[in-house]
Amino acid sequence: MSNNEKKMSWLSAFDMMLNGTALGLGKNHWAKSLWLKFAIVFMVAGPMFEYIGAQDYSGDMPPEVPMIKTTGAFIRYVGYAGVKKVSYIQFNADNGVTYRTQNAVAPAELDDLGGLKSPIKVYAEGFLLKNGEGSFYPLRLTTLDGVDLASPDKLMKSLLIGRNPFHIKKIVGLFFIALILWGGSFFYANQLRRFDSKRRGEIRSSKD
Repeated sequence: MSNNEKKMSWLSAFDMMLNGTALGLGKNHWAKSLWLKFAIVFMVAGPMFEYIGAQDYSGDMPPEVPMIKTTGAFIRYVGYAGVKKVSYIQFNADNGVTYRTQNAVAPAELDDLGGLKSPIKVYAEGFLLKNGEGSFYPLRLTTLDGVDLASPDKLMKSLLIGRNPFHIKKIVGLFFIALILWGGSFFYANQLRRFDSKRRGEIRSSKD
């Protein structure tokens, strides 16, 4: 390449990938171009989904809202939202009330209890998320003898992480996925730039 001839810019390469004209990437250029499209969509959709997911944990927390303290059994059920099958965990409490917990907000320990083939009776302390309109979230789970089935600190930590859409653990996860998508995008964009340089070289050679 001559000193006066510039290599295809990264912006031009990305533009061709977005417009479906990156023919230099070969037969499956459209599929390789999806890396960039997915990367751009993820930059918007990733944080948005985290924010939406955090809303399931929203609302006031004790002592601003009443604590539910009762015994009962957690059982997993399968219901339907329209035609979509939905799995959830239901707390059949001995106070005569049933409380539902979405799988999305259920801590691992609660998920384990709900999945038992033979449900066991436990003591639970918790509250309803979204100011009484959401899922039951436990802050303490013990046997009837008072033995902890889950660490109260761990349950609270899971709740605080769930409530914060920008928690470091979530940011790290988003960054890792974005890194893979953008890595693939730059890899194929660089292939396109190299192809363009090679093609220009061949044109110059034919003229010589």
